[in-house]
Amino acid sequence: MSGAAVSIKTRDTCSGLWFESLKVDGISSGAFTPNNVVFNSTTVSNGNHTISVTSQSQNPGSIVLGTATVVLNVQNNANSASQTPTATPTASGPHYSMLGPGASLPSELACAAQVDSSPTEENAPWNQDDGTGFNSNQPPSSIPSYFYQYAPGGSAMPSSDFASVDGAYAGTTDDIFRVYACKWGIEEDYIRAQALIESHWHQDCAAAHGGTGCDEGGDFNNPAGCTTGLPTTSITPNGTFCGLQGFGGTTGSNQYASWSILKSKVYYDWMTWPMLGQSTPFAVDFRFAEMRGCVNGDQYAYYHSQNAATASDYRNAVTAANNDPNGASKVAGWTNLQYLAYACIDTHFNGMWFNGIADSYLNEFLTTLNNASWPGGNR
Repeated sequence: MSGAAVSIKTRDTCSGLWFESLKVDGISSGAFTPNNVVFNSTTVSNGNHTISVTSQSQNPGSIVLGTATVVLNVQNNANSASQTPTATPTASGPHYSMLGPGASLPSELACAAQVDSSPTEENAPWNQDDGTGFNSNQPPSSIPSYFYQYAPGGSAMPSSDFASVDGAYAGTTDDIFRVYACKWGIEEDYIRAQALIESHWHQDCAAAHGGTGCDEGGDFNNPAGCTTGLPTTSITPNGTFCGLQGFGGTTGSNQYASWSILKSKVYYDWMTWPMLGQSTPFAVDFRFAEMRGCVNGDQYAYYHSQNAATASDYRNAVTAANNDPNGASKVAGWTNLQYLAYACIDTHFNGMWFNGIADSYLNEFLTTLNNASWPGGNR
């Protein structure tokens, strides 16, 4: 597409008064009345650009009501001799696929070496400069001992599942995804798709690093307040964690409960703080160590505490994926391994085991997975 006034059609059904806000590659580019969003493509270079539109309630105190994102291929003056189209970068190395329960996994160093031999370009430059110059695609400054001792809180897995989480790889956003897909035996496109629907590939939160504004808007005040009843550590004096409060321009007791490019719930996984606010590699390493534990069957006790019947289905899903990963599952069109993996994706959203019916989150994930609508479109 090309042009100075490209119409971005929306279908906004939110009630009341609202407006629609446009972002181009994570940078605000104007506000519009509903269904009147216009993108000036001549302000960007040729190539792929991520276009996001949010529906927001009217100020003061505007809140985001809904978000949609699409990747557009800009080709202004494509026939002009003076204009050279920008090629879409494509990963040329191995594609990392989903491995079943109990799979033998490579080391992070081996994965990093393999990915670095066929690197991809950065398709999410906002993660390398959040407006303050902060680069979230770096490892965390340190990982305190309380992380390894208590990880993870709300997911109820053995801490040993997280013993090798370090977020030590530094690279482009897509290469970070590839390294940890390799390390944890996760289909790399699952990581891309979940990162898109959770944060639109954004780790940046300038307010956490001395700037203004915050893209970490997931689950504002949900849950509300500080986490209580915790062990006493350097960040939980008197067994209370209040480290989220005051970020993103919030005041008083307000907080953003979900953080990172994958929107992990720090309210529950308090021991991931402040690393989730600092580092994309740590966030991805942590999240997919968690998914590997789910795939391996380590969440049985957690699901059983919710419902014995769903826990039984979880155990059966792990067994089926282990014994016959390519066999047909009880959901038409899904293999046994896909049933287990998709359910472990979905539990990141709702905290429960899959009941056999895809909810809105899982449907969005599957649509994104099919369309490869993430920045760069690499597969």
